[in-house]
Amino acid sequence: MSDESPSVLLNRWWDQGLRLVHVVTWDETLLLREAEALAERRAVPLWVWSAVTGLRRPDDAIGAQLSRDVETFLERALSAPAGIVVAMDLPLESLSPLARRALRDIATRKAPVLLVASSPPGYDLPDSLSQYSVSLALGGPWSPQMAHWRHGADVSLRHQAERRAVQVPGLELVEPAVDWGGVGGLHKLKAWVERRALALNPDLHLPFPRGVLLYGVPGTGKSLSVQALARSWDRPLLRLNWGGLFGRYVGQSEAQLRAALTAAEGLAPAILWIDEIDKGVGTGDSVEDAGVSQRMLGYLLTWMHEHSSPVLVACTANSLDGLPAELWRPGRFDALFFVDLPDANAREDILQIHLAAENVPDRTAFHGLGARLVNFSGADIQALVIEAEFFAAQQGRPLTPALLEEVAAEFIPWARMLPEEVERRRNWAQGRLSPA
Repeated sequence: MSDESPSVLLNRWWDQGLRLVHVVTWDETLLLREAEALAERRAVPLWVWSAVTGLRRPDDAIGAQLSRDVETFLERALSAPAGIVVAMDLPLESLSPLARRALRDIATRKAPVLLVASSPPGYDLPDSLSQYSVSLALGGPWSPQMAHWRHGADVSLRHQAERRAVQVPGLELVEPAVDWGGVGGLHKLKAWVERRALALNPDLHLPFPRGVLLYGVPGTGKSLSVQALARSWDRPLLRLNWGGLFGRYVGQSEAQLRAALTAAEGLAPAILWIDEIDKGVGTGDSVEDAGVSQRMLGYLLTWMHEHSSPVLVACTANSLDGLPAELWRPGRFDALFFVDLPDANAREDILQIHLAAENVPDRTAFHGLGARLVNFSGADIQALVIEAEFFAAQQGRPLTPALLEEVAAEFIPWARMLPEEVERRRNWAQGRLSPA
């Protein structure tokens, strides 16, 4: 994927007939610079609108007084024969039916091009316009404007700044649901995380870890572990939704991936979470999507190897089929862990965690029961406790060890349904991955 400038990308979309672009940015100066470059390339005039100045040329101090009104402005923009119009902070959340219609007419005509600029967090274009428009994250609030917010003493302000910084398609700021106290077993993984946390201490001058992969049996706590990692490090957890990066227009998907990775770097130190990477990165059909998936994967792999920012890429996977061999190249992951079914001690811990989550009294009476839940994953144990709670409620009595064992006798864990899948994963991981 080439690092095209926004003006080049906008020019390509222009050639495809796209006329309505929602630009999310804190840097209006950068937006105007790219718009001017596009106007020069297309040899068309550039206009700028805001509710304060009205519709004006960039070098004019003030525009037409009447065009400060949104509906009047859109009517004037619609009548323009050609050119580019940048609308600053158009009130997308309160557009009238007339304004929505005008935006749709602009989007479906050949001129002018309308760039709707919003400062994050902002509102999206109305759903009725989604098929006629495209979103573009330009620049970022992460530098230098975000520095004060991210590193300030007020934690609530820092979290607010983090939410603003990820107004990028395909990127989500996740609030970790658990700490390590909510994850049973996985002692080697926990020790690795604790050891690598030393990189957060600037006095030690240790290199920041680049990546960690958690592969294994479904339901064994891989995603929970990533959340616990982020909670223990007290750093932003950003989930990359591979499918959410894809757009309708040529170059849009690649641009959104680049914007997502830039946002992650801007919030560093941070954890970039690619959950179930096998269902996203590993399944793209290069023929069906004209090579977009392969170009995006190539860019991601290059970025994982070459980026210098303190961003830990945490990947989880239930299958490695379809993932490229280049993913395992040294320099992309510091550690590769296999997450197997929990052993007897881990099952005891997990059972106690879920009994506590359901506020079951006298949990000491259940000691020893977890060890008997052979081939149960953490997710299976959670589902078992909830199912037993329903039986107890139906019978009008508290949950007891005897009732839990009775329900467990009828419960079929995933590993019992598909034992060959468990063995296949174990055989592949043997000698290749470290046990978690």
